[in-house]
Amino acid sequence: MMAPDEQEAASVARTLVLRESLTNVNTFKSTRHLDGSVTKVPVSTMEYYADCDNDGNPYWLVVDVGSTYQNILQGSDLSMTIRVGDHPANDDVDPNYPGGIAASPAGSPRLNLFGRLTNVTFDNFLDQVKLEACFVKRHPDSKFWLPSNKLSPHATHWAKFVVDDVYFVGGFGGRAYIGEIHNDTYHNASPL
Repeated sequence: MMAPDEQEAASVARTLVLRESLTNVNTFKSTRHLDGSVTKVPVSTMEYYADCDNDGNPYWLVVDVGSTYQNILQGSDLSMTIRVGDHPANDDVDPNYPGGIAASPAGSPRLNLFGRLTNVTFDNFLDQVKLEACFVKRHPDSKFWLPSNKLSPHATHWAKFVVDDVYFVGGFGGRAYIGEIHNDTYHNASPL
């Protein structure tokens, strides 16, 4: 059996982003010390996302006061890490991926998405309703934090993570693709 090539891996990557809906958003926290020096410490926190447009660029419901977003406001770069099984327990998600081993987290696909956040504005109310419905379907408890929820305990907003680069580990070497996936290859791939 030959390992998938980059094109096949791109389809698996797009499928992973579409099927799963939890991510670790990776940032750096800067700490200023008394001597004036600054230390940057990597921080990775679990966040909800959903690929509601099926374009490989996930939506993120950002809690403005959250430490992850505060790190971004302070200039931190960010990335998203997604792996097989990164979905709420009540989600019915197919755990089988080409090249992966369903019973082995280390033998299953995972990826890092690198890119940039763009704040989402709506041209019309229907677009907002569609995004909210898609997101709440994947994350029912997110209804409490929607930007449109006047009773939300925190200010939130929608952001879309526009993917510029992908690093993919499809599983164990020799049976899965491991390496970078070109941006155009990723975005032009169809989910399985």
